[in-house]
Amino acid sequence: MDATGKPMTLNSVAGVLINYEVLLPHGENKHLAKVVQRSLGDKGKCIGTYDDNTIMNKAVYDVEFSDSTTKEYGANVIAENLLTLCDDDGMHSQLLSGIIDHKQTGDEIKIEDKFVTNKFGNRKLRKTTVGWLFNVKWIDGTKTWVPLKILKESNPVEVAEYAQARNLDDEPDVALWTPFTPRKRDRIIAAVNSCIQKASHDYGAEIPTSVKNAHRTDKENGNTLWVDAPKKEMTNVGIAFKILENVEATPVGYKKSSGHLIWDVKMDFTRKAMWVKDGHHTPDPDTSTYGGVVSRESIRILLTHAALHKVSILAANI
Repeated sequence: MDATGKPMTLNSVAGVLINYEVLLPHGENKHLAKVVQRSLGDKGKCIGTYDDNTIMNKAVYDVEFSDSTTKEYGANVIAENLLTLCDDDGMHSQLLSGIIDHKQTGDEIKIEDKFVTNKFGNRKLRKTTVGWLFNVKWIDGTKTWVPLKILKESNPVEVAEYAQARNLDDEPDVALWTPFTPRKRDRIIAAVNSCIQKASHDYGAEIPTSVKNAHRTDKENGNTLWVDAPKKEMTNVGIAFKILENVEATPVGYKKSSGHLIWDVKMDFTRKAMWVKDGHHTPDPDTSTYGGVVSRESIRILLTHAALHKVSILAANI
């Protein structure tokens, strides 16, 4: 039985990696694949043993590629590829193969409105990137519609070459920078990052945007990992609140405030929901609210020191 009292299914028992997206070797290159389910042996039993510790997890999973091919991969291989392709924030990047198409959303600036005149009578090109989407093909074979604003920063040379090939040079969104970009090709390529972050995923797992979305994701994954995360968070932060009875008066100086949930995936692939205050809705206090941040290197030194001396580690959020 799970936390809600419902019977656990095959995938919910070890479903931490179910529905993760990861680049895995397939043929001569790596291709995007999705973890489908635990692999079953001849007698219908799961292959390998599952462990909450990622390093000790020896479970085997069925992984499906975009060409519908299914292969078996160990949990450690999947985890290794996930962590290798992610940055420190868990965002994984994708390499561009080419731009194959474009479309307008209706919000773009028309050619007749490409210039703006200032109070001195000087005409200048408008600086805008709204209203344009480019269909991008990645090296793993998948295709995605990417806004010009993002693609222009990550792959300016490819966008400029595509715009010139499709005779889009006069469009207000590309006319300002397209002409000189190819001429400065080498310097631009050396300066920009050729990858685009996939902001909807952390460590290959889809990130929900709301509690309703978390329920949908868990239903698709066959577990309750995302739904359990806010329950745990609200239980932990509940001690910071005092629920007033109907007869109690509101404290002096009370101001109504709100908050929201931030969803994330930790490095051990556990789901995390953090409740944070909406500071932009709260008046600035008279006292200082500055909170310093400890560097990542200091934390690593501290953890190493604690491990060498076998000291227990306690952590807390303020």
